Amino acid sequence: MNTYNMVKQEFIKKWITTLQTLDSSVEYPSNVTERKNAIRLSSDIAIAATRSGSTVWSRALISRTGNKTTKPHMARRILRKARSRMKNRCSTLRRSGDFTARVGVRKRTELLKSLVPGGELIDDKDNLIRETLDYIVYLRVQVDVMRTLAAVDSVTGNL
Repeated sequence: MNTYNMVKQEFIKKWITTLQTLDSSVEYPSNVTERKNAIRLSSDIAIAATRSGSTVWSRALISRTGNKTTKPHMARRILRKARSRMKNRCSTLRRSGDFTARVGVRKRTELLKSLVPGGELIDDKDNLIRETLDYIVYLRVQVDVMRTLAAVDSVTGNL
């Protein structure tokens, strides 16, 4: 059986469970709008539980469903596993994101120091950026002058 069908089956199981749980906890919706909202809510809970909080959209659905349910404890019971996975994943992502960002900044700072003459001696990041910008301006001037000289040489052939 392919993955798509397996996911579909898992969603159907969770959706049926969610519908049954919501039906037993809430009186039967009287009008079409209430029924539509109940079906949508149960579908959102089921699809989020199917993904177990492993994607951004499923985490968004999980957080939104808690606000919409008339019986939030029912949604929490259904989503308990998904919420715990979501919390663990978010804390891991946050930690690894901070670490990755710090390492990335450190590597780029070292690269910048190696590109700017005398950059290895600069410890302050603000000064390093000022020095780099100044160096870029002067490199730009140098390149423009060299291009002009090359253009003159190609026209006259004297240089």
